[in-house]
Amino acid sequence: MFYKKLKVDNMSVRLRGELTRCGVALLAVAFILAVAAPHAPAQKAAGRKPRTRSANATPQVSKEELKKLAEAARKSRANLLNTSSAYRASLEILLELQRQDELRAAEMVGKRKELLALGVIAKRELEDSERALAEAQGKIAETMKQIAEVDHLVAEVTADKELAKMSAERPGLYRSAGLVVRYVGASRWALSDLGKVDAFFRLKFARPLPVSAVGQTETHNQLGFDHREAVDVALHPDSAEGQALIGYLASQRVSFIAIRGAIQGSATGAHIHIGPPSKRIAAH
Repeated sequence: MFYKKLKVDNMSVRLRGELTRCGVALLAVAFILAVAAPHAPAQKAAGRKPRTRSANATPQVSKEELKKLAEAARKSRANLLNTSSAYRASLEILLELQRQDELRAAEMVGKRKELLALGVIAKRELEDSERALAEAQGKIAETMKQIAEVDHLVAEVTADKELAKMSAERPGLYRSAGLVVRYVGASRWALSDLGKVDAFFRLKFARPLPVSAVGQTETHNQLGFDHREAVDVALHPDSAEGQALIGYLASQRVSFIAIRGAIQGSATGAHIHIGPPSKRIAAH
């Protein structure tokens, strides 16, 4: 009886080992498929002889595979830019409708002020129309903020090639290429550190830091980008305020990406991105 039990236990151990190895292999295959599926058609494995590699061998990427990856990245950027353009166009339409609402609300406020002066209406009615106007103006401000977020993200995607060339640079050095200036700092950045940056800016320029996006926003969700640990500041990197902010961030060893715009010579999308670069989190 003891021998039979020991034999069963040994079989169980071997079976668990085989399942573990199969599980690891399946996870590896799933990861490769997840990365390759959006970019390239599946390749047939039938008829291929498995390659044997030593434990310390480094996988080699062929020129053809690099070309496919580059093409996939180009298509991904193009798709994102198209999606962003469509999303921005919808925001522009919404903004126009909101401005019409604001105009009507402002006209109502003017009329009710006249009627209140004549004693025809109560003050409460004027206050109601003023609240409606404030709500309309708040919606416009929010939509304009979303448009700025799209412009900033498009600028980052457009500068992606230049940004990729700088990703391996060692901390503590500026790297500049065309539209992009990047600094990789040694300090650990967190959104809670934003207060210090804002305090510096208020002290120097007597106004709040013009932040356009803090952490993950609805715009980043819509376009599938991870912006959870980053902050966008609506300043042109070459402006006096932008240069002051860049100097402060570098002095604090805080990583940033300064982008002069989506197109050479255009300030559209120009901003300073504090924290890690935005990464794609979903296919659109």
